[in-house]
Amino acid sequence: MSDSAGECPRFRRYAELPVWVVEDHQEVLPFIYRAIGSKHLPASNISFVHFDSHPDLLIPVNMPADTVFDKETLFGELSIENWIMPAVYAGHFSHVIWLHPTWAQQIREGKHHFLVGKDTSTTTIRVTSTDHYFLSDGLYVTEDQLENQKPFQLDVIMVKPYKLCNRQEENDAVSSAKKPKLALEDAENTAATNCDSDSEGPEKNTLTQRRVQTCLEPSCSCSSESQECQTTVSTQEILEILKKGDAFVLDIDLDFFSVKNPFKEMFTQEEYKILQELYQFKKPGTNPTEEDLVDCVDTRIHQLEDLEATFADLCDGDDEETVQKWASNPGKHLFSPNV
Repeated sequence: MSDSAGECPRFRRYAELPVWVVEDHQEVLPFIYRAIGSKHLPASNISFVHFDSHPDLLIPVNMPADTVFDKETLFGELSIENWIMPAVYAGHFSHVIWLHPTWAQQIREGKHHFLVGKDTSTTTIRVTSTDHYFLSDGLYVTEDQLENQKPFQLDVIMVKPYKLCNRQEENDAVSSAKKPKLALEDAENTAATNCDSDSEGPEKNTLTQRRVQTCLEPSCSCSSESQECQTTVSTQEILEILKKGDAFVLDIDLDFFSVKNPFKEMFTQEEYKILQELYQFKKPGTNPTEEDLVDCVDTRIHQLEDLEATFADLCDGDDEETVQKWASNPGKHLFSPNV
C-alpha cells in the first residue's frame, strides 16, 4: 500500500502474516497496539472484523476516558466484554463489523452510526447509541454532553452456516442483475433469497461459490415462518467494504462456534430466574424522546448501583438482620430469607 507511484509504502509489511492466540479476549489488544507502534498498522481508521457470540462492545464503567492514552494502565483496566470501545475512543478503530451466530441477539441487525467520546460530567467514555445494549449498561449520553467525539460505524451481521449449492451449468449463467445486493451497503433494499437464486456466474470457481449466509432482521419479508429469510454476503464483498479503511484486523473468538451460558451452570433454575428479575432492564417506549432516553439510563444506573450496594452489604454481613434490612426496601423484595 502506497500513497502514490514511486513513494515508499505507508506501512511496514510482515514477512509472514502474524496470528496471535490468547485466552482472554482483551489480551489481544497489546499485540494490536504493538503493530501500531511498529508501523505495521496505522494509528487510525482501522476496521475490525469481529467473529464472536458476544459484541465485547461495553465500556469500563468508571474508567477515566484519558486512561486510553496510557496503554499500560489501560490494559489493566480491561476485561473480556469491554476492550474494543476504548480503542475506538483512542482513535484506532473507526469501523467494527460484528459477525455473530444465530443465537446471539445482543444488538439489533444492520448498520449503526454513532459517536464515542468523553462524558463531560463524569470524564468517562460514553456513546450516543440508543441501542438497548448500551442503554442497559448506562452508557448512553446526549451528543452535547460528549467531547473529543469520534464517529463510529458498527455493522451487525448474523451468520448462518454456509451452504455449497449443487447448481446445474445453466444456473451458473444467472444474470448478475439478479444477485442480491450486499446487505451492509443497502439493508433497506435487500430481498429474501434462497440458495438456488444466488448464482455467482461461470467466472467463479467452486470455492468462491461458498457464501456466508446472513440475515438482517429489519429487511426480511418472509411470507411464512417455515421460509428461510436470508440474503447473502460474500467474503469478497466484505473485503470491498474493508478497503474503505486504511487497514483491518481479523478477530475470531472460538465461542462464535460454541458457547454456553455459565450462569445456567452456576445456579439452579430458580436462582437463575431470580437473577433475571433482579437485573431486568426496563426498556424505553416506542419512539422515545431524548429526555426519555436520559431518564431510562438514569433509572438503570440507579438500579445497578443499588444492586451493587446490596451485594456488597450482604457479603460484609449475611446475617438475618442484614437480609431483613434489604428485603424491607422498595424493589428488594427478592432479598428475603425465604428466597
